Amino acid sequence: MARLDSFPNLFIVGAAKSGTTSLHNYLCQHPDIFMCTPKEPHFLIANEIGKDRIPISIADENEYLNLFLKGEFKKYRGESSVMYLMYPEIVIPKINEKFGTDCKIIIMLRNPIERAYSGFHHVKRYNQKENISDFSQAWNISEQRYFEDVEITPATRYQKLGLYHNQVKAYLDCMKHVHVIIYDDYKIDLQSEMNKIFDFLNIEKIKIDSNKKYMVGGWQWKHKKIKALMTKQNHIKSALKFLIPFQSLRNLIRKSIQYRTTYKVPEIKQNDRTMLNAFYKHDIQKLSVLLGRDLNHWVK
Repeated sequence: MARLDSFPNLFIVGAAKSGTTSLHNYLCQHPDIFMCTPKEPHFLIANEIGKDRIPISIADENEYLNLFLKGEFKKYRGESSVMYLMYPEIVIPKINEKFGTDCKIIIMLRNPIERAYSGFHHVKRYNQKENISDFSQAWNISEQRYFEDVEITPATRYQKLGLYHNQVKAYLDCMKHVHVIIYDDYKIDLQSEMNKIFDFLNIEKIKIDSNKKYMVGGWQWKHKKIKALMTKQNHIKSALKFLIPFQSLRNLIRKSIQYRTTYKVPEIKQNDRTMLNAFYKHDIQKLSVLLGRDLNHWVK
């Protein structure tokens, strides 16, 4: 059984495709912080939304708590389940009741138009259930499809995921310690944004090594068969693990195959951008007021 002083107390709750993977890994560089593996256990919502909807989700409490045992002597033990932002009514009471009201919450927000388009291509890259090739078609049916298909990931809720105002407001209203990062700032001056996080956590500022990149997008598989081969568990991948025990070498092979079998994702179509601008405009205006920051440039 996990000890109280090894419970998680730091949560990056989203939004998806807003830089959370890199932030998770950069926080690992700090001596006072332990970030768990896998990055996104999604324990706090797994049973409520369906544990099979999210790959690598953890529904068992002991299994979840064991993720943080190695961080028991750290000031912070964290995880980064990005779907938490969309389900504050489930997540917030659980954090407060299970882990205490002093837990720290970090929210990263990206332009919702860019987030939606990037999110679609991310799901299309890695999830077999996303078999729609056209973004606008997937967008139009995203909510209906989610509630009709009990196995599809909430990451396909392309519309709902970017409606930040109510989601962020719930965390600001119900959690004592919340820090919001705007992805634009994070991308322009990473160290400055990391320093703000260190101040928020009341720990020493350190220089972040940002040379390694994480979850780089902007590409897509050329063929469905290659996607299935590379993203699903199969006999070929199992055999390669046995024949090539060195993960670094397997990664090189994967990158070589990926280079030859993928293409660069095109820019979002102007009519799709116009549609998304209209959809998110009012929510962005409300978010700007909530955060005391003008984000209306997101809507071009």
